[in-house]
Amino acid sequence: MKKIMIFIEGTIFYTKPVLFLFSKKGYVPIGKSIKIINELYDKGNEIYLCSYVRKNRYTFIKSIMDYYKIKYTKILCREKEEQYKDLVESILPDILIEDDCKSIGGEKEWCITNVKKEIKQNIKSIIVEEFRGIDNIENNIL
Repeated sequence: MKKIMIFIEGTIFYTKPVLFLFSKKGYVPIGKSIKIINELYDKGNEIYLCSYVRKNRYTFIKSIMDYYKIKYTKILCREKEEQYKDLVESILPDILIEDDCKSIGGEKEWCITNVKKEIKQNIKSIIVEEFRGIDNIENNIL
């Protein structure tokens, strides 16, 4: 089976307006994202969910995943000095799914962008349109 890392905000959940980012109201599932993730997990894949929130907000983001009954191996949150690339390099996923970060600067904000070249070449990077979900990725990961 595969290690699949999926970015939470903008990819699995619609997270606007910013006003609600720290409440369950601020996390609205996009399309069939929860169903897709749970099916991938049930097929034996390791699912790593990556959040923009820092480690000190882990309990909050875990409560959202649990509220929506998302199955996962681990939730990844950065420590104060960590970058997204550090999380990717620590997990070494086979597949990394994230949104295009269009509203916050695009490619320079992607988790995959600054990953070491020798690691990056072994990761299938799937970039989806921000806030459009992962409904169309199934053919890319089977």
